[in-house]
Amino acid sequence: MAPARTCADEFALLAVQGPRALERLGLEEAPPFTFAMGEVAGIEVMVNRTGYTGEKGVELMVMAEDAAALWDAVVERGAKPCGLGARDTLRLEVCYPLHGNDIGPETDAISAGLGWVCALDTEFTGVEELRRIKQEGPARKLVAFVMEDPGIPRQGMSIEEGGEVTSGSHSPMLDRGIGMGYLDAGHTEPGTTLTIDVRGKPRHAELVKKPIYKKEE
Repeated sequence: MAPARTCADEFALLAVQGPRALERLGLEEAPPFTFAMGEVAGIEVMVNRTGYTGEKGVELMVMAEDAAALWDAVVERGAKPCGLGARDTLRLEVCYPLHGNDIGPETDAISAGLGWVCALDTEFTGVEELRRIKQEGPARKLVAFVMEDPGIPRQGMSIEEGGEVTSGSHSPMLDRGIGMGYLDAGHTEPGTTLTIDVRGKPRHAELVKKPIYKKEE
């Protein structure tokens, strides 16, 4: 039996991220979370401004048969190929929460620091609970930290002060372990020392103000 073909099989997506991404592609500036049809190297693409790295960039959706030619054209313009691991370190350095790690059905927007996206003066499913959490204050908060001791934090590692790591990796920009996790609201002051169980060994980290890394202008 031949595998079923879906609409997704007909398209490919190249994410081009970085401070000079639009310049290298010859594309005009566009507001975040918008899309428009365009061309790169004569190839028709849908240009999406929906990147999740903390840098400028676009996602180029193209017909599958044109993907290889588009890839070659983008690389020729100076882009360096990389995988999803690079995106994960970039989004973590700027503290963008990832669904399935830092946010999900068991979390709420206020505790995750995403209250700014909630129109609490309107009516929607769950708004009463969010209003209550905002008024009373969340019992826990999603915090960011930088490792002081050697070691790379990973999702699920316990935090001695109460909580666990939700996202963790090695920061290429800081050359040390970084991460995020939920802690009791009373232990979220930047500068606080944490003890993280990194593969059975207690390792110290320091709570920091978000974002973890901010490039110099």
